[in-house]
Amino acid sequence: MAGVTGVPTGGAGGNASVTGAGAGNGASGDASGAIGQMSAAFDQAISKAAEITAITTVKKAELDAAKQRPQN
Repeated sequence: MAGVTGVPTGGAGGNASVTGAGAGNGASGDASGAIGQMSAAFDQAISKAAEITAITTVKKAELDAAKQRPQN
């Protein structure tokens, strides 16, 4: 089965390796593809977090303004 994508190669020596897209990461089959997908996911999460922070900051400011009491 040598040369078959995703099939462990090697022998009884214990030096088995998995080749190709069958490695289970769902990317292009190599570490750089997986890193690229993770980077994209983190960039999207950071963007969403920034949006949420902006919205909650405005809401908190509105709430604080509504709670203030007039000074005598």
